[in-house]
Amino acid sequence: MTTRRFFLLKNLSLLFKVRIANIFMLVLSMYLSAVFLFDEKLEIINSLKNIKLHGIVISSTFSAMAGYIINYFYDKDKDRIYRPISTVLQRFINDKSSLNFYIAFNIISLTVALFLSYRIFIFFLVYHFFIWFYSHKLSRIVIINNITCSILMTFPFLALFLFYENYAPYILFLALFLFIIILIRDICKDLHSSKYDALFGYKTLPNTLGIGITKMFLDILLFLLALISVRLTLLPHLQEIRLYYMLSAFLSLFMMVEIWFMEKRLTQLFILMIKFWIFIGTISLLFIDGNPLPLYFQK
Repeated sequence: MTTRRFFLLKNLSLLFKVRIANIFMLVLSMYLSAVFLFDEKLEIINSLKNIKLHGIVISSTFSAMAGYIINYFYDKDKDRIYRPISTVLQRFINDKSSLNFYIAFNIISLTVALFLSYRIFIFFLVYHFFIWFYSHKLSRIVIINNITCSILMTFPFLALFLFYENYAPYILFLALFLFIIILIRDICKDLHSSKYDALFGYKTLPNTLGIGITKMFLDILLFLLALISVRLTLLPHLQEIRLYYMLSAFLSLFMMVEIWFMEKRLTQLFILMIKFWIFIGTISLLFIDGNPLPLYFQK
């Protein structure tokens, strides 16, 4: 193998290890949320000139990449069976190099945060601790693992929430919407990987309470998601994207029934659909009320 090819494979391996697609979505979501949700003035240029915004996004990005790496260490045995292709692609970076990347990413994240302010530094220090604690302990505790994982996924947006100090009701409802849809996705992942989780001693809802109870719990979450979606359609600030939340409510109610007839092999498709729907929701922020760009038709 040539040096150039080996270097390329190592870079590709690192990208898979830090879940680069998820990282891209995180960065996109944070910038769109900052400009169109948290900044009430909706001044795009001024928002993008804000050094602290870029610093928070950079710290969040490196924190998330470090989190994916440390999570890989604890899940690599299961992933060899559950995600064989991804595992093969990640093997070009050994555990020692992965650990070095984990330390480096954490240092970069905290250094950037420290330059911003000591409060932001403390926030990301706490974030790093909970990422490690989740991977080390909480990921094997039934239901706590799902809730903690979903909270950690929304943690970077909490940084924006605290930075902009925007406590508008629609922000809280959107945060709850995001949390529940991520929680639904995480429990569906447990449904899909229940056989492998049982093999490696992971205590998940399907393995401890059974498939039926897990689907009942998913029904409750889907019903809550439908209620929140309906509430979001009534908020004037989100009137340009109300169609997204109307469809979210309809799809949630439809899935409450469909999930009982869904075969295990189709669960992965449902997970991909949720990821796609989150992506559509992120892009829809471009159309939000007050957007100075002509992205929607006016009467």
